[in-house]
Amino acid sequence: MLEFDGSSKANGQAGAGAVLRADNGSMTCRLREGLGTADSSTAEYRAIILGLKYALQKGFTHIRVRGDSKTVCMQIQEQVKVKSRRISTLCEQAKQLKARFLSFKIEHVSRKLNTEADKQASLAVTLTDGHIEEEIEK
Repeated sequence: MLEFDGSSKANGQAGAGAVLRADNGSMTCRLREGLGTADSSTAEYRAIILGLKYALQKGFTHIRVRGDSKTVCMQIQEQVKVKSRRISTLCEQAKQLKARFLSFKIEHVSRKLNTEADKQASLAVTLTDGHIEEEIEK
């Protein structure tokens, strides 16, 4: 399972966070990426893209995705149109990654069920733009 979240602070600094879990729910990896200055929608998309790329690199073929951005979840499922050209590009990138999995499910969850990804996104805000950190659980 992939959990994702983006964070954009009042000063514009943003970060992307993602968490991968095994089928039993145990944490396997925490990811975070500094985004420099970005809005919350960009941060959310960069978080899901970060997680999907990592999952594909690790050989995942089936994935369930959870995030607290209802808009992102609905846009990736093509239930809601993307209005911004900038966000449309990110959405298309996420959908291209989605298509590489044999099975893909995405669901919107409340913030309280997305706390670990939120924590990673908040930590990522302090990273320089493009810097990615990875923590693998032993």
